[in-house]
Amino acid sequence: MSLLQSHPKFQQGIDLILDALTELQADTRAVPDGYGHQLQRVAQLRGRPLFFPYIGSGIGRGAKVRTLDSRWLLDFAIGIGVHFFGHGNPDLVRTALTAAASDVVMQGNLQANTEYGDLLEALLSRAAPCLTHGWLSLPGAEANENALKLVRYRHQPAHAVIAFRRCFHGRTTTMAEITDRPDYRKGQPTRERVFYLPFYDAENPNSTQETLTALREILDQNPGLIATCIFELVQGESGFRTAPREFFVPLMETLKERGVAVWVDEIQTFGRTGELFAFQRLDLAEYVDVVTVGKLLQNSAVLFRKEYQPDPGLISGTFAGSTVGMAVGRRIVEKLVSENYLGPEGKIAKIEQHTQEGLARLQTDLSGSLRAVSGVGAMWAFEPAKASHEGIKTFLQECYRNGLILYYAGVGEGPYRVRMFLPGGVLSEDELNEGFDILRFSLQRVMGN
Repeated sequence: MSLLQSHPKFQQGIDLILDALTELQADTRAVPDGYGHQLQRVAQLRGRPLFFPYIGSGIGRGAKVRTLDSRWLLDFAIGIGVHFFGHGNPDLVRTALTAAASDVVMQGNLQANTEYGDLLEALLSRAAPCLTHGWLSLPGAEANENALKLVRYRHQPAHAVIAFRRCFHGRTTTMAEITDRPDYRKGQPTRERVFYLPFYDAENPNSTQETLTALREILDQNPGLIATCIFELVQGESGFRTAPREFFVPLMETLKERGVAVWVDEIQTFGRTGELFAFQRLDLAEYVDVVTVGKLLQNSAVLFRKEYQPDPGLISGTFAGSTVGMAVGRRIVEKLVSENYLGPEGKIAKIEQHTQEGLARLQTDLSGSLRAVSGVGAMWAFEPAKASHEGIKTFLQECYRNGLILYYAGVGEGPYRVRMFLPGGVLSEDELNEGFDILRFSLQRVMGN
């Protein structure tokens, strides 16, 4: 903390700002006209409309956000998984205001302030003993780009990648080629060599063996070519599909035996599954060579074993993150660890239990409306019966009109699922129940039950 930040008058100023924010959050007066104009302006500027008619007011509160037209909505999309501690969290606002008084807005990999090392230490000290180094970046896709450079440098001349069907790893040119979404690379040349494995299928008793056989065939047929296999321990883009430890262990052991890097993409799962890292929940730390984190961290990073330390010229970049983002990210890690969010008796575990029970009740009460439910921790999804791409979008807009923001997953012919990114850092049981009430009403309206 700088001399300015530690000055009593500075702290008094922050207190005044927080008091004003609290008053604004409680203010129910209508905002000035022009909401429709704002929506049209954004649509014109970017060439297509927003998915929802959503322009935030900047004065949301907890699990609820206030839009510019004075509507309060439950936010179960949270910026596609970013705002785990909701809107207007006083602790994080104070942290952000303090950091904003620093001498620079952005920090880089050439010149870093104390926030840079603080965030890296917060991550590495709580990851796994084998992960000794890290590198910060802004979006998660950049962390994944850096990870790919690390594993290719370590395993050169091997360069090919093994991934999983329905995976998602980012929208940069390279990550879009690894992601199993042809629509994300329309009109783009193909440069990468990527092999795909089937992800775990709970309905197939031979799923693990079939994937293991496919992995061995790829490795046998391409000796010296494969640099890494990238894992999502919970698949996000396909609807929070999970797999047990027993699925991952034989795959990771085989990769280790063959000298192929185990890369775990936790851009979306970090902090959300009931442990800080999903690989910790599944007890897979011993296998991990490289892990990427992001989303709720307000920054991103790649963490890696000592032997994956790259040549100095390989990864760098002007920006490592904003001063506010780094400070808030460190504080988020501290809150998750120290405020009883983690572990089998933690707050996230309780959210998982309540959510699972709520979705089970919907399946029972609205028989035939929900075909599948999946998820873990504070990330859940369900598959409405007969839900096409357009049908899912219609349902999401109905939920929005009724006061609940959700998002979807799926590609091509489907199946499509509705995803709930729960604001687990602030969500109360009453708010969760309110969300289920809106879900029930919306399903009945759209499905006709």
